[in-house]
Amino acid sequence: MATISTDRISTAHDGLRAFTRTLSIGMAAASVMLVSGCSAPRTWPSVSGSPGISADTPPLPQVVVSALKYAHQEIAKDTPLVYNLPAEINLAAWKTFERDLTPAKAMCPGDTHVWTVRQARIDGSKAQVDIEYPSRDGFYQTVTVHMQGATGGFDYKPAFLQYWKVPVKDPVCQQPLAVVERLCGAAAAEALRAQRVAALPPGAVLSTAPDGISGPGGMNPQPVAPANSAVPPKAVPAGAAEEPSK
Repeated sequence: MATISTDRISTAHDGLRAFTRTLSIGMAAASVMLVSGCSAPRTWPSVSGSPGISADTPPLPQVVVSALKYAHQEIAKDTPLVYNLPAEINLAAWKTFERDLTPAKAMCPGDTHVWTVRQARIDGSKAQVDIEYPSRDGFYQTVTVHMQGATGGFDYKPAFLQYWKVPVKDPVCQQPLAVVERLCGAAAAEALRAQRVAALPPGAVLSTAPDGISGPGGMNPQPVAPANSAVPPKAVPAGAAEEPSK
């Protein structure tokens, strides 16, 4: 009968231990990658090349509402909150935002001191919301609300504000036309519709969807670019964090 030396047995055991150790390290690295979040953040409004999230999909409403209230409380709590939401929203989602933001007022065309939600990004347990607000220097600038979510990605809470001292354009009303007509009057809604039509690029048309979805279409028609034109994504503000110009 053939015999197996103890050296061979020891070598086999060493090889098995090395394989097991390598496998464990690989699995741990994969776990870290999953926890840290390798996928791109979901954005609202949607950005070309990134996964989007619809306005009525949890936890987006809670993230945006909490961020907007927190930023206003920290920067200008003694002034009324007049908000302007992205055009990419349907009427059902709008009602949710309107209810949760009460007693704040939705922007009507011509309103000043408006707080515009420019973009929200949700990435696992973290979220950021970019808001354009009226500074005490007389122009609009951007603040990013950084948020941290609970386990499972819900109940996001504001952590800190990051200020971008770069002037931005004055706000343009982005509310659904049905909302503008209800809150601001038929004349204001018709004037806003005409303004949106006049702003269309050559060859573009206003689409109208039956479900009331805006941006583009529905009760809040937005420009639809020609098929052969490239529409660049909105840029995320860049700059250094500073104290606000309230």
